[in-house]
Amino acid sequence: MEQNGLTLAFIPVSIEGEGPFMFALDTGASTSVVDDDVADRVGLEPTGERRSVSGVLGSGKVPVAQVDQWDVGNIRLDPGEVTVIDLGSPTDGGGIQGLLGSDVLSDFGSITIDYDDGVLTIPAPG
Repeated sequence: MEQNGLTLAFIPVSIEGEGPFMFALDTGASTSVVDDDVADRVGLEPTGERRSVSGVLGSGKVPVAQVDQWDVGNIRLDPGEVTVIDLGSPTDGGGIQGLLGSDVLSDFGSITIDYDDGVLTIPAPG
């Protein structure tokens, strides 16, 4: 999918039984991110920890939340932590509701993205 002149790979992610939400794959992110509006909607509670992050959206310390149940498509992920950041709303030209970082992507081994056909292939972890 093209967004703001960039070609991004999106995947549906369900969190705590809600969604799916559109997450972009971000191989450069060490941790996965959930938009603050999505975190509020699904009831993610901050752990009290704050992590230093930097990227195209800026840098600073952001809250961390625990996700007990999340699914990438039909693949159940292990519970984990995400950072919670305001990724912007679809009306700002955003539309990204989260980022899947290397903390999750590394569990899958190889991921294949076919940009011509718009197909993303993710093997089940394990």
